Amino acid sequence: MTFPPIEELIPHRPPMVLVDRVVQVNGLETETAFLVTPDCLFVAHGKLSEMGMLENLAQTSFVFLNYFFIEPDEVLWDKKKDNLGVISTILDLHVAKLADVGQELHTHTLTELVFTSDFLKICNIQGTISVDGEVALQATMKMLLQTKDE
Repeated sequence: MTFPPIEELIPHRPPMVLVDRVVQVNGLETETAFLVTPDCLFVAHGKLSEMGMLENLAQTSFVFLNYFFIEPDEVLWDKKKDNLGVISTILDLHVAKLADVGQELHTHTLTELVFTSDFLKICNIQGTISVDGEVALQATMKMLLQTKDE
């Protein structure tokens, strides 16, 4: 499957983009990749911070939202909509290691839909970030997406 540019799938814009490419979206599962570069806002002393990894996990979750909640040919993040997406809760956070500049994050999320209406979606996200085949971060998050057409 070919995916559009990441800026079409998430509301973030440089320098806040922490996903380079979508690997796959399969049902409720999403996988992305991100190469840690020295100019990343969340890099300090050659390492991507915990906040940077959580942001990568959240952005991977927003990639999923595009494939689950929108109609064909609809754009979730456009200027004609007043959409807001937030992490409301972070649970069970475990950071095993930080990624170094030059390493690639491989992020996997599994999404459970908790509530949906025309204007609000609530999801539980279980996420894992791996670096060089080792788990670097695991977390469970609750994500809220408020959608409203202008």
